[in-house]
Amino acid sequence: MLPDRLIDQTRVRIRELVPDSAGLLLAVSGGLDSMVLLHLAVQAIAKEPRRLAVAHLNHGLRGDAGQQDAALVRAAAADFGLECFAETLPDDALKTASSGSLEEAARAARYAFLERTAREHDFHFVAVAHHSDDQAETVLLNIVRGTGLAGLKGMSDRRALSSQVQLVRPLLDFSRADLATFAADRSISHAQDATNSSPEFTRNRIRHQLLPALRDSLNPGVDQALVRLAKQAGEQLACLDALADQLLQQTLLESSESIIRLSRSRLRQSPEPLVRHALIRLWDQQGWPRQRMTAAHWLRTTALLNQNSSVSLPEGLLAESRADLLILRRG
Repeated sequence: MLPDRLIDQTRVRIRELVPDSAGLLLAVSGGLDSMVLLHLAVQAIAKEPRRLAVAHLNHGLRGDAGQQDAALVRAAAADFGLECFAETLPDDALKTASSGSLEEAARAARYAFLERTAREHDFHFVAVAHHSDDQAETVLLNIVRGTGLAGLKGMSDRRALSSQVQLVRPLLDFSRADLATFAADRSISHAQDATNSSPEFTRNRIRHQLLPALRDSLNPGVDQALVRLAKQAGEQLACLDALADQLLQQTLLESSESIIRLSRSRLRQSPEPLVRHALIRLWDQQGWPRQRMTAAHWLRTTALLNQNSSVSLPEGLLAESRADLLILRRG
């Protein structure tokens, strides 16, 4: 039966993503997906010595409905004998906290809450309920916005929220239909979030307008095709990461928190796309922000391999070249 298979597969994925006996904090909004995550996780590790708890953030955007969601999550956690760490943001906090979209502000607030809650309660792993339909939507959204391999890869099944907390996605291999079937079979109560249908949010337009149009007019299996693309891109990106790390090991002459010196002559022996990827890896290893680094910035930086000059970069960074050195400074 599908429900039993989902429980077994969830058990396998949690064991793959989370070390033995490590605790797991479940992000539960009250919607169908996260309520199924709660039930699956509890049943999947019922006989394992893992600590489970629930985290819930009320964004303060939906008034009484948000409070009802919180009550639903608290009750479900209590039914399983789990701690529930819940928080409500002040009214309009998201609208005043960000100059970007409300969607982006809500996402940032949610992950900040999960990371902080995990640290405060000694959890190193947080599970969210993203599934394969979410993956397809993410890849398509990235394509529409413009992306490279990293965007085609979509969501990873595990990534760092901070140096102390990892985010895991044990349900990525399941579809939204799988989760709905499980919820119906087990009579799982869940909230209906009206904002999930609002065209105000980009992801909703992808889900309710663009993907249905692609299914109807081009490919009924477009969702599965996008998920396959994500897997292939992830495999290729892993190979590229390994080559880039090897290149950095071969060319790095000096490294500190604020300055990097690399050998220009050794870098020139590699294809420029690999050098650019190595620089991106270096930025991440250094903890340097690269949200404002555009394709033009990376191209101007790699151009320094063949000329003595300097380039001012976002976040107070400077790239300069002289003799056989490519020098990167911050501050």
